[in-house]
Amino acid sequence: MELRHLRYFVTIAEEQNFRRAAERLHVSQSPLSRQMKDLEEELDVELFEPAGRGIRLTAAGKVFAERARAVLAGVASAVEETRDVARGRQGTVTIGFEQGATFTGALASLMAAFRRRAPRVGLELVAMTGSEQWAALRDGTIAFACGSHRPSDAALSWLEMTSDRLGLLVAGDHPLAARDEVRLRDLEGERVVLEPRELDPRLRAAIVAAFQAQGAHPGAITEIADLEALLALVAIGDGVTFTARRTAALVTPVTSMVWRPLGDLDVELADVVAWRARDEDLPVVRMLVECAREVRPLLRTDGPA
Repeated sequence: MELRHLRYFVTIAEEQNFRRAAERLHVSQSPLSRQMKDLEEELDVELFEPAGRGIRLTAAGKVFAERARAVLAGVASAVEETRDVARGRQGTVTIGFEQGATFTGALASLMAAFRRRAPRVGLELVAMTGSEQWAALRDGTIAFACGSHRPSDAALSWLEMTSDRLGLLVAGDHPLAARDEVRLRDLEGERVVLEPRELDPRLRAAIVAAFQAQGAHPGAITEIADLEALLALVAIGDGVTFTARRTAALVTPVTSMVWRPLGDLDVELADVVAWRARDEDLPVVRMLVECAREVRPLLRTDGPA
């Protein structure tokens, strides 16, 4: 028994006439009748009985017609689902995101645009550091990444979504919190807490170079891998850190910390999306890249003043 036998049978059941069914199926009536006879022999039941100038279904035929329609509907659904998966419109996509760096609008805007295009695709979001994202992209654990660090791996492609000048984040009762603008020399002797160097070597190099250019010497630079722990230390006055204004706008309203511009630190922190270069032609990755390019101009014009 083949799917065409079921299609032929259902069409005959709907038309209740072999000639009309043959015309609708664009086949000859004689082979159609013969195939239905073969189907009855295979099932060992009679599916049709004479009715005037046409035919009608027997009791067994009615039951088989219901099941045949269900099978054909299931096959059609499977075909459509398979095509949707191939087009990137169904299935599940895993996206890595960097805590603290993607809550500034880039990730939310990207996901909203993607949801409009692919409402049936499941989204799995996994919190990762920048270096974990690059490793996960390389081994295919995730399909897309969103964070604050640009990958240096040639196997990865990336797009800058936003950029914002770095400023200083300090506890509300820190002496520097009372100033409208801070200079790097004001950080003499201060403990500076930063994320690990390997997350963005270029960013760390730019910060160190800025200190050297101004002849400024912080008391110590301490690396803290956990962002929440880093912010907690700053909040209790056990260090200061650099962050973009967009990120600071999320934490300062619910903490005692304040953000102050640094007049002599011309360094920007970016929101970046990345993907494996060889995956760019995959439908779901291509759609995510298109969504990123769609929302990017809005993000770059809607930042805080």
